[in-house]
Amino acid sequence: MYGFTLIFTLAVVGGVIAYIGDRLGMNIGRKKLTLFGLRPKHTSILVTIVTGVLIATASIVVLSIASQDVRTALFNMKEIQQELRGLQRDYAEMRQQRDAAQEELQDAESRLALAEESYTQITAELELARQSVEDLKQERAFLEAEVAELVVTAEQLSWLYDLVETAFGQIRSADIAFYASEVILSTVIEKGMSREEVRAALENFLREVDEVAYRRSARAGEAEGYRAIFLPSGVIDLVVEDVLLAPGNVIVRAVSEANSIPGVPVRVYLENFLDQMVFSQGTILASSTWDPKSGVEIDLVILQILNQANNAALNAGVALSPERRGAVLLPGSYFFDAIEASRSIDRPVEIRLVVAEDSWRSTSPVLLHLEIVG
Repeated sequence: MYGFTLIFTLAVVGGVIAYIGDRLGMNIGRKKLTLFGLRPKHTSILVTIVTGVLIATASIVVLSIASQDVRTALFNMKEIQQELRGLQRDYAEMRQQRDAAQEELQDAESRLALAEESYTQITAELELARQSVEDLKQERAFLEAEVAELVVTAEQLSWLYDLVETAFGQIRSADIAFYASEVILSTVIEKGMSREEVRAALENFLREVDEVAYRRSARAGEAEGYRAIFLPSGVIDLVVEDVLLAPGNVIVRAVSEANSIPGVPVRVYLENFLDQMVFSQGTILASSTWDPKSGVEIDLVILQILNQANNAALNAGVALSPERRGAVLLPGSYFFDAIEASRSIDRPVEIRLVVAEDSWRSTSPVLLHLEIVG
């Protein structure tokens, strides 16, 4: 309503001024009046211009009187424009701040989500740790009970250890008659013998074994059946069956079951091997490297590998004759030749013990020869 009233007022004022101007211009034209020495025509034009100016001036005045907004627009437009530009700048800055705040809010939400996830994980781990602590407490109680039992057992074992140590010290202070797994004697049972002949041969062989053990200070009780050895019952029957089932000659060996000291019987067990070729000619039974700058004499190295070769032959089942303690034979001339040759050797060489000819289990001892390779 305010706007319509203002427009209506402007129209009325403009109409009145226009009417007055028109009447004044007509009167001036009829009466041919002049102003400021102008011609009547020009005077009429001037009146028309002044009338238009008055209409515009009256419109502005009326609008200014009637509306604060018009007065502000007419007299404070530049300040308003400057203020508007400032507001626009502030608005842009506020939008930037809002966007930054929104990004920070999103980051905060992401961090919060991660924190919540970490909290959940940590809570689960804490629960697992608590459960582990409970399990460890139970295990500790169980282990403490076991430790208590072990302490009692340790005390008992300590007492037994002292007892065994005393007995073992007595054994160590005595001489060893036979060592564990030592081959005492061997014999060959030929194919084609009857059951009675095989048994008789084995019994004669065991008497020889008993004689060897007796000469080395082993002693058995009168109820044992032998003077120096102990053989479990039924062993001869088993060996007889094995020999009869074998496709060829069989080597039977009497072996010491454990270390024995003089004055006690030697516990013996029997091993049997089918007689067959065990080493072909040229087989290297043992070897070692000798350096003349090591300070070790060559004969000691030869003795060391000779022991290795003897063990290899025994492990292969080679028979052991009553006359010899070893299953291999290296002629003494090789020792002298090696010692003589060592005087001209100035660099490391390999010493080998090589089988001189094809050897069977019943062939005892295995003949060897010595090679120096350098």
